[in-house]
This record gives sequence, C-alpha cells and structure tokens, in this order.
Amino acid sequence: MKRKPLYFVIVLSLLLNIAMTGNVYAEQHIKKSDSNVPTKSVGKNGEIPSAWNIAKPKPQPHPDVPPPVPGNNNYKNLVEMENYGVSGGNGDGRNNISFAHFDSGDIIVGLGTPTGHAGEFDLSRYSGINSYCIWSANVEPVNGVQLEQPVKYHGYDMAYGLWVPSLSYSARVAAKNYCESQKGEPYRLNAYKNTTDEWYCSKLCWGSYRWTAGMDLDADGGLYVWPVDLVNDDQTSVFAYST
Repeated sequence: MKRKPLYFVIVLSLLLNIAMTGNVYAEQHIKKSDSNVPTKSVGKNGEIPSAWNIAKPKPQPHPDVPPPVPGNNNYKNLVEMENYGVSGGNGDGRNNISFAHFDSGDIIVGLGTPTGHAGEFDLSRYSGINSYCIWSANVEPVNGVQLEQPVKYHGYDMAYGLWVPSLSYSARVAAKNYCESQKGEPYRLNAYKNTTDEWYCSKLCWGSYRWTAGMDLDADGGLYVWPVDLVNDDQTSVFAYST
C-alpha cells in the first residue's frame, strides 16, 4: 500500500483541528447567549427549592400614598422630592448582594431609605456590576424609564433579589421586555399604579407583570405600590439577600 505524503497528513490534521475548534467555539457561544436557560427553576411538582425561597421580613404596614409618606423627611412636597432625586431611591448604606443568579425579569429591591428603590434585571445586558442592565424609573441622570447599574443597589442597608416562580421563564422575560418598551416614558412619583404612561421605580416593576401576565405583585393593594410591597407579596420569592 502506498503511504500518504507527509504534507497530506499534516493538512488533514490541521483541518480536523479547525473543525473541532469551531464546534467548541459554537457550543460555548450558544451556551453564553442562550437566554432560555434560567439559573432558577421550580421542582417537578412546582415546589420552590429552599435556595431560591429565602425567608422574607415581617411586613410593615404603610398608608396607601405615594412613597414615601410626606413628612418623613425635610422635603416640602412631592415635586421637591423628585427634583432632589429622593424618590429615585438614592441609597445611603451598604450591602453585598450578588447578581450571579439573577435572570431576566427578576426584581432587585433596595431598602433602608424612606423610599427604597426597585428595578428589573435584563440578563442580556449584564456583564458585571457596572453594566447598565436594570430597568427602572428615576430622575437622574435623566427623567424617566432608563437603565441602571447593579452597583447602585449596593448602596442600601439591605437588598433583595425577587423572582416570580409560578411563571415560566418566557413570561418573566416578557415582563422585562415590557419595562424596556417603556424606555423614556416620564417619571412621576404620585402616578396611580393603573396608568401606563408615567412611572416610578416600583410601579414599573409592578406594571411589567400586571400588564403582561395579569399578576398583581402589590402586597397590600391600593393606588400605589412601594418597593417593599414587591418583597412582601406572596407571589414573589426571595432568592438573594444581603445587608
């Protein structure tokens, strides 16, 4: 039998190596960009794993008024509070919540200020705590629905990562997409929660599930929804927490 020339063997080896490398790259690329595989899921019988169902704080009742209650601080009225960004929930504390298990549609809530603050996670935009990947409504750097950085939520006395385990991942992604579709809509702290043209942080998160999945994530009902109401609601579960 004739032996194949050495150059033929070398070329064949190189071609096989390139093909294998390409397949590995494609596999890694698919895994990295596949948004249909969430980090959290319920059990076969719908049970929530304990790791994704951390105990919640005892609910603290509050009046059905825009957050926060006028008189809780030195600002004269809601307009002045909005102008100074208080209603945007600027934190004055510190926590170390991890974003490693956040999926699209998950809600991050920071507490420890008169208002608290809330936003909805967009996994497709996440590349670290300084990436702009959380949809919220605020007054800075511009007024309206906009993207925020995870690092912002480290500036609170405590932070909660929430998910809605009764919904499929595609339904939770749809809620996140709803937030994105409101980009640029104006911020207004005393907007009733059943309107869809003005937003504050917790109203945006609430509205995304209300208007896409028909779910009311406001623990105590009424015309306004506070960030803490999202934590207290029976339909959300805590999967991450830090003080």
